[in-house]
Amino acid sequence: MQKVIISATDRTPEVSLDKESRIFQFKGRCLPENIRTFGEKVMTSLDGFLVRCHDDRNKASAGSLHRVIFRLGYFNSAAARLLADIISSLGKAREQGCLIKIYWYFEEEDHDMLEAGEDISEMVGVPMEFVAVVKDKE
Repeated sequence: MQKVIISATDRTPEVSLDKESRIFQFKGRCLPENIRTFGEKVMTSLDGFLVRCHDDRNKASAGSLHRVIFRLGYFNSAAARLLADIISSLGKAREQGCLIKIYWYFEEEDHDMLEAGEDISEMVGVPMEFVAVVKDKE
């Protein structure tokens, strides 16, 4: 199976892993009632992503970039810890030779979301690329 999707709910983001395109994405709000259950699902998906990354590192597809995309509208403090764990794991994989680029998207006017991403990046010592998104004007 090339794609794994954990569907979004009103309290959790969609988490998708596309092994073919090498994209692991989080999209939506993240304030799960049970962070442990949600976190286990996410970490299982992350493990699959990192296995592909390590396999690529050792095969002819070496040099293939793996992208991790965070497009979160809001997250609570429990989710912040989970995000930090995920980003830390990605940083360790980078140190082992995996080519991983992490993108943190935020709405252009949402300075709190930018700052939250910067704080997590600094806390775990893993650089990310911050991408401002212009909010649609209706």
